Amino acid sequence: MMSGRVLHAQLHLLDRQLIDEHTGRLLGKIDDVELDLDAGPPVVSALISGGLRIPAHQIAEIDTAVKILRQDLDLDRHDDWVERHIIDKIPGAGDATE
Repeated sequence: MMSGRVLHAQLHLLDRQLIDEHTGRLLGKIDDVELDLDAGPPVVSALISGGLRIPAHQIAEIDTAVKILRQDLDLDRHDDWVERHIIDKIPGAGDATE
């Protein structure tokens, strides 16, 4: 007998908000999923957000958002780069990131 929940990645995972389970902080959105095709049936082995891989064992809960055990994941890295190199250079945008 198979245990666990059956989820459809397209409906239940992709483009869902990632939330730090401990702080409740919004961390980003799920861009893609990585599958373990050697498992039968295939299972999600990781979530991809902002080019970073979040291993499946760090997923705490899947609901309307996906709560993860952050454990030093730097999901803001790309947002910080965009802020420093693009947004801060737009005239009048000095207060936009605050």
